[in-house]
Amino acid sequence: MKLTALTWNTEWATPSSRRTPEILRHIEEHAPDVACLTEAHEALLATTGHTITAQPDYGYRAPASRRKVLLWSKQPWQQVDDLGLASLPPGRFVSGVTQTPLGAITVIGVCIPWWGCRTESYRGANRKARWQDHEAYLDGLPAILAQLPAERLIVMGDFNQIIGPGARAPNPLQTKLAEAFPPGLTIITADHAFHDRKTIDHIALSKDLVTEALHTISNVQEEGKRLSDHFGVAATVVNSRES
Repeated sequence: MKLTALTWNTEWATPSSRRTPEILRHIEEHAPDVACLTEAHEALLATTGHTITAQPDYGYRAPASRRKVLLWSKQPWQQVDDLGLASLPPGRFVSGVTQTPLGAITVIGVCIPWWGCRTESYRGANRKARWQDHEAYLDGLPAILAQLPAERLIVMGDFNQIIGPGARAPNPLQTKLAEAFPPGLTIITADHAFHDRKTIDHIALSKDLVTEALHTISNVQEEGKRLSDHFGVAATVVNSRES
């Protein structure tokens, strides 16, 4: 048995956006069992399956239908958490447990803030310095992951960091990202690239899960028009005892 996990930043596509049919076609091509969409509309995948989302307030004035992160599954969700920790920058975390071909899996969806989150152009009492929200998220993530099962766990979403060569985040934050993931929870997309561009959308698997294949979801239509400012990734995953 195997499952497919998919993550993609859809750059605020709505159900009525012109690019949405093509976005949905790309997603359906990979037939995911579980998916994490970031910068998404809460109803984008609502016609099939089951969706849970982060809280709507992610620190900016925006339509209530926008979600920084959502999780979708073919099967219903249980043990849903849309907070993580109160200290996390808001609206960027959701987790739940769902049934998959490999059995019950805990899935965490994240949207780690980009370096400019709530900075120079932000007007409000919660204005931040560059990388401040990003660092605050990485400060809170280890405590969340430490409370979760060591097996049957997937963490995915927009990490807003290139990992390894080509990384642009300050060195201390590169270290914090690496140290946020305990031994046995591996970021399988660390070296994944498309058109010489390394991904910042990542998937991490617990040690009992093995990557059988890793695929790119193109963010460019055949006509050359852009579907999103991110390309996505999809992983075919099997149980390590069956690999």
